[in-house]
Amino acid sequence: MKKIGIAIVFIILIAGIGSPIFSGIMMERVVTESFEDMNKMYADRGSDVALEIIRYDRNFLSSEIEWKINLGSLNTFYGIDDIVLVERADHGFSGVTAKTSLEKNKWFSDWVENKLDGKNPLDIETRYEVLGNIESTISLKGFSITENDEVINILPAQLSVQSDIDFNKFTSHGSWDGLSVPEKLKVDAISFDSKLDKISNFVWQGDTSITATQATLNDNQNHIAFSNFKCRYNMDYDKEEKSLSLGMEYGIDSFKTQEDEITDAFIRLGINRVDAQGYEDFVTFYSTEVNKIMKKIAGSQQTPYEMTQMMEDELLKIGPRLIGPAEQLLKKGLEIEIAGLKAQLPQGNIKGDLSLSLNKDMTMAQFIPIAMQPGAALDIFSLKTDITLPSKLTGDNPALLAPAFDGMQTGLFLKEGDNLIHTAETRDGKLFVNEKEVVLN
Repeated sequence: MKKIGIAIVFIILIAGIGSPIFSGIMMERVVTESFEDMNKMYADRGSDVALEIIRYDRNFLSSEIEWKINLGSLNTFYGIDDIVLVERADHGFSGVTAKTSLEKNKWFSDWVENKLDGKNPLDIETRYEVLGNIESTISLKGFSITENDEVINILPAQLSVQSDIDFNKFTSHGSWDGLSVPEKLKVDAISFDSKLDKISNFVWQGDTSITATQATLNDNQNHIAFSNFKCRYNMDYDKEEKSLSLGMEYGIDSFKTQEDEITDAFIRLGINRVDAQGYEDFVTFYSTEVNKIMKKIAGSQQTPYEMTQMMEDELLKIGPRLIGPAEQLLKKGLEIEIAGLKAQLPQGNIKGDLSLSLNKDMTMAQFIPIAMQPGAALDIFSLKTDITLPSKLTGDNPALLAPAFDGMQTGLFLKEGDNLIHTAETRDGKLFVNEKEVVLN
């Protein structure tokens, strides 16, 4: 019995001694593989951004890693070639805790020394669990800086990001207490939440939301204030149909200027049943083209204004080349949606919903006949709208109440009390506006 006890103690001691070694090896593998995956993703997008490990010193109880982010052509826009990070990690029994520093970056050190009296407000800590989970926390202490004789007070902030060991699932939460410029600007607490699952390099299913409690802006000419602004973005992937639904929601309790106030405002914008492969091909093409432009601009040695003009000109040239990739998105069922639109204005309330979808697969060329035969649109599109506006908002414009052409039996709107009402719907190959059929040809 005594021998068994001694053996158990010996095994525990060996495990205890070996745990830090295993933790260090595990961390090195995770870091190395993640860098390879990230660099592949950048390359797939046509980007010249890259991660590079400068040195990796792994010891028994600790490791020190120096690595950098090569910004490539982005250095023209940011004014720095790369960002160097130093991680000092302690190997524990259940994982590794690493502290990250920007000490090797002269631009950062100079900023801290000259603007913050040498007090670094940034703290970055990452925890690598033996079981595979990784959590990074970025903390920013509050500080004040002076720009153009004005004091800007930056309040504390924190961002926490959790992921699995394969970097396929991410959960993030951020909070910022806000900022202020005395007698001019005040921004209160802002929060950020995100939960994403990787489908591919370009498709991440999940939700991301931002909430801002309130803010006020005062200057010699304007006074602007808002409260409870909310923004949400989501992407859903349907594995069976191999399609995506993308949605953006915006809401605000109150937005005030010196002249007007909008309250209880909300809108949801959606693009539903997007062909997933077509979306990936489109984003891949666009991303590659934009990165080509950035590389071209980076080598032009022009002024910031000239680079901005060059960027605008080059982006316009991309347009015709986007037609092919865009056609892959024109599949039956593709829907553009505006839902839940509402706002309370001084003139009255606005409400609205709109849905426009494709009845069949299309190419760009197949839309051309609509210009000569508007009725052809009824074979291509399904439409449904429902809109209410306060008549005071339009100044009782009579053109909205009269038929726009001979085929209409009513105007775009009907007046009901203090409101203008509009409905439209396609049914059985016909278009109805305010429940009256519209003849298009």
